[in-house]
Amino acid sequence: MPVKFNQYWTIIRGRNEEYDKFILKEFIPGTNRLGIHVVAGWSVLVGAYSEIIFESVSGDLHLLETALKDPAYKELNGRLLNYVKNYKTKVLVKTEKKDSYSTDIKEDTVKFNQMWNIISDRKAPYDRFVVEEFYPCMEKLGITVAQEWEVLIGEGPHILCEGRAQDVGSLIGNLQGEAFQRAKRQLKDFVEDYESRILSFHIQKVKGYKSASYKLSSV
Repeated sequence: MPVKFNQYWTIIRGRNEEYDKFILKEFIPGTNRLGIHVVAGWSVLVGAYSEIIFESVSGDLHLLETALKDPAYKELNGRLLNYVKNYKTKVLVKTEKKDSYSTDIKEDTVKFNQMWNIISDRKAPYDRFVVEEFYPCMEKLGITVAQEWEVLIGEGPHILCEGRAQDVGSLIGNLQGEAFQRAKRQLKDFVEDYESRILSFHIQKVKGYKSASYKLSSV
């Protein structure tokens, strides 16, 4: 089963130019060769957390573990730390409640990620609510629920709902509307430690005729 490997960091002030060159020329090609396939890099537009969220996937947990133990990855990661600070990682697996995840992301996409912990004795009604009401509400508001993920390794909150939208203005308007606010209030009957963030592209995968490349947006 595919697993997501997220890395979080803040670029060290004054090192942006060197960072840009290293990420595009060495870090991304190197991690891709090891089977950690880079999906995109994201910058946080709204919400408190690391400046950059670097999203990758691997075929399964064993392949990811093998890649992370590889001396080539350890060397790349060590060099990355010359350009970034506050480095953290998470390994996430699918919960199977919602599954429309794709590594092909449209150019104008923004992400709306929500995180929470399920209240221990509310698991069954939570499952019913998100599948039958909360996620359908998001879809009606133009927020595609790509996947619900569970954090297997890393700090919480331990559930991540990955949403995608095509226009940040419409997204913010819909999040401020009564339909979403009512649904979020209902969600909090089943969860705690709720957080949310809006993300825009930092690094985007660009499909070419024969292969893909990556381009970097300003942060």
